[in-house]
Amino acid sequence: MSVKWMNLQHLKYFLTIAEEGTLSAASTKLLVGQPALSAQLKQLEDWLGVQLFERKGKRLHITPTGEYVLKYAKAIKGLEDELISNMGHAEDTGFKEITLGIQESVPKSIMADTISTLKKTHPLHVKVIEGNGEELFDLLIAGKIDGFIGNFKPMSTSREVIYTSLESETLSIWGAKKFAKLKRNFPDSLEGADFILPGFQNQLRHDFEKYMLQNGLKFEISVEAQDTALQKELASRGEGLLVMGEDSVKAWAGVSKLQKIGSLPNMKEEYWLGMLKKNLDNEFIKSVMGVFSKR
Repeated sequence: MSVKWMNLQHLKYFLTIAEEGTLSAASTKLLVGQPALSAQLKQLEDWLGVQLFERKGKRLHITPTGEYVLKYAKAIKGLEDELISNMGHAEDTGFKEITLGIQESVPKSIMADTISTLKKTHPLHVKVIEGNGEELFDLLIAGKIDGFIGNFKPMSTSREVIYTSLESETLSIWGAKKFAKLKRNFPDSLEGADFILPGFQNQLRHDFEKYMLQNGLKFEISVEAQDTALQKELASRGEGLLVMGEDSVKAWAGVSKLQKIGSLPNMKEEYWLGMLKKNLDNEFIKSVMGVFSKR
């Protein structure tokens, strides 16, 4: 089956004819002869298989189908103008684009801090893709994203990736006001408590279960969710206790939605930025890693 390609010039001519209302006026504006302009319009109509204009006297009146096509023609023209404008801006400012795959269990505050840090040191357009760790890591290895931010470092293909630490948090137990009594006799008070935890593939989940096991404490999982914003919202409604770092919870704790039940001084959660080693030949990518390794 042959593939039909639309000539962008066809859409430009169509747009001008629609704006001017006559072939004569459009011909004058475009500096194109009327016969050639008419032939270009006919080619576009044949390509689309529709009639774009009806002739009434000397004027061309756009059809309902033509109005539909006109919306796309204007949008494409707008994108063309934007591309030309932005390319000039990019050349002047060293504008770059970076795509970050961010594990959905990474707190939004850490996501925002990382993006803000990057944008302060580079003129960047940052694109964010959220997902689970393994999927995003596969995208990194495949070269479909520039960096991976998560709270674990996959070992299977670690030789291909270089990491730098973004932030480390001491973990604490948090809960709504109704759980305030658990502050007494902590951590024994956690016996039998309900928790809101990330999925089983999350390192925090493993570390917490190990902590509870070592202290001989049983617990229940009320909700399993990866998104930390959802975890905090559920915890503030009293659906269970939360295991999270203070920096990640401070906004919620500041308005008394969540209270610290107790600290877990031997438990930390570390967040990492991973990039492909082979991309470090790229001076831009190398400089991005340098921003965080110097902190």
